[in-house]
Amino acid sequence: MPHPPPGLNMKALSCAAMATQTLNGEGSPKYTTDIRPWSDLPEDVLVLVIKRLLICDRIRFRAVCKGWRLPVDIIQGLFFPVPKLPWTMEYTWRKTTDSNRTLSICKLLEPDLHRRPRSYIVETGMIEGRSDFVDAEACASRDGWVLFSKEEVKGSLLFFLFSPFNKQVVSLPRLESDRFDIATFSSGPNSPDCIVFVAHPPESGKICISVYRPCGDDKTWNSYVFDLPGYFDSVESVAYMNGSFYCYFGYFFRLTCFKIANQEWQIIRIKSLPTYQNVIVNDDASVFTFTSPNYLLECDGELLLACPAKDTERHNQDCFFLFRLDWQHKAWGRKNALGGGAIFLGKTSFWVSPGGETENVANRIHHHTGGSTDFFVSPIDCPLGSLEEQRKKCKICYHPCTQGLNTIWIAPPREF
Repeated sequence: MPHPPPGLNMKALSCAAMATQTLNGEGSPKYTTDIRPWSDLPEDVLVLVIKRLLICDRIRFRAVCKGWRLPVDIIQGLFFPVPKLPWTMEYTWRKTTDSNRTLSICKLLEPDLHRRPRSYIVETGMIEGRSDFVDAEACASRDGWVLFSKEEVKGSLLFFLFSPFNKQVVSLPRLESDRFDIATFSSGPNSPDCIVFVAHPPESGKICISVYRPCGDDKTWNSYVFDLPGYFDSVESVAYMNGSFYCYFGYFFRLTCFKIANQEWQIIRIKSLPTYQNVIVNDDASVFTFTSPNYLLECDGELLLACPAKDTERHNQDCFFLFRLDWQHKAWGRKNALGGGAIFLGKTSFWVSPGGETENVANRIHHHTGGSTDFFVSPIDCPLGSLEEQRKKCKICYHPCTQGLNTIWIAPPREF
């Protein structure tokens, strides 16, 4: 027998659920009490409840019992504001002496927007069916899903998609390769447009790209080999935009494009590079941190590059330079302002457009690194002299990570 969700007005709900109207012998309305179980609430009452719940609560609400599973057409007719800001996912999966079960800890944390931080336990304890999760590394996140990878045996890679919002797992065929540089995907695996993309390390003037469609007819990965100049090093970051996967090679800001429609590989000839010298000329007095990874992002139809650096004017504090690809001139130019948007960097990275929830973290770059979460304020979006003052005034929407757990950003699902 399901229990009523917390926080509901029980008196109002009881009246709505149980009061029925009949006619007495004189034709006058007469109200009688019809006792109904919690598992058999009227649809209009269920709609009133579910409209007041957040994403995770809505998913759990429908899973309580069969009577609470509203038809899909009713759900689709309701308006739910689409969450914009990423959540935090913390997890670990460890081997145990029981070969059939895995020690699992997985939880989701909402951004703290209203001084009511919420965390959700996805699963904890000894769980069956999680052996593939042990030692798996997060590669990318989109639409409430996370792409994980692991080396299963020598010469074989395992990839799978996992949604902590509903605990669904989509297994992918084993990829016959011993190494890869980067992996991502274009959309949720339930979409017919979903493409999983894997770039392998360049070797002998060649690069191998592997793709797989979870909703397609393919039973195995499709791999393509393309020519690549020998001076290209490993793929450092990848971004999906408008039907193409863009690979950033790091050294000298090299960029390539793989078009899904015709499997075309293109080297984008960058004519002007942002270097340490012209950064100094622009009075930034900063130096790039070449030992840290750079991040390639899709930003409202543009490609953005976030480069970690040291700010020599502020006692070598960590910071990020942002560059925007100028397609007309094939050049990386400085993007000095976020314009109310926000960036989230780490194993999974996102650009979040301005407006709505983003106002709580506007003009910030949040960065997951070394088990901690830090953020940087865009200096152009506020007066330089008050940068530290503005930072102190910023609302802390993401709290320190749990020690001992892996932490990533996860994009919330567009719908449930």
